[in-house]
Amino acid sequence: MLKHICSPSKIKIKKYFGKQEQGISLVISLLFLVVLSMLALTAIRTNIVEEKLAGNSRDWTLAFEAAEAALREGEKDIQSGTRFIGETGFDINCINGTNGLCKPQTDGTAIWQDLEQAGNTGWLYGANIGPSIAYGTYASPNTSISSVAKQPRYIIEVITEKGSSLVQKSYGSQGNQYVYRITARGFGASVDTNGNPIARVTLQSTYKP
Repeated sequence: MLKHICSPSKIKIKKYFGKQEQGISLVISLLFLVVLSMLALTAIRTNIVEEKLAGNSRDWTLAFEAAEAALREGEKDIQSGTRFIGETGFDINCINGTNGLCKPQTDGTAIWQDLEQAGNTGWLYGANIGPSIAYGTYASPNTSISSVAKQPRYIIEVITEKGSSLVQKSYGSQGNQYVYRITARGFGASVDTNGNPIARVTLQSTYKP
């Protein structure tokens, strides 16, 4: 008789704990899924950031190499001696010109800074607008860089070193000496919503023939 009374209660207790264990397992499983989802989202975001960083780095490298190419072409332009000799052809108001030959500004500002302040789209975004010269314009044969959004551009400034009219031993009179400053701007491959290059690099060198 006692055995019969105790048996149902034991069965009920077992069923009660069995339901409780199933509920705890479900909660643990859900928490585990949430943790896995968070880890997956973090991994995806990290990959996206890394891809953007890699893309930006590649874009900057392309712009840098393009600017270097424009510097070398500017030096060849000077070496050729076909467009100018000395300071002939250089203009102090070259901001309105088209041949990229400039005299230093009297107010001490750099010509590329004046172009930026004036919103010159040739210098800012590589548009076909002077006074800067597009890469390949005076090269022979005409060349271009295919991996960039816009061709790099450059400007040549002449810096005159005044000579002396005095006659020295064995040397005769000293004439003016000329040093040329080349400023180049390169563009990357990526563009913004307006089609303008995003990556821009400006390099400068001084060349004396």
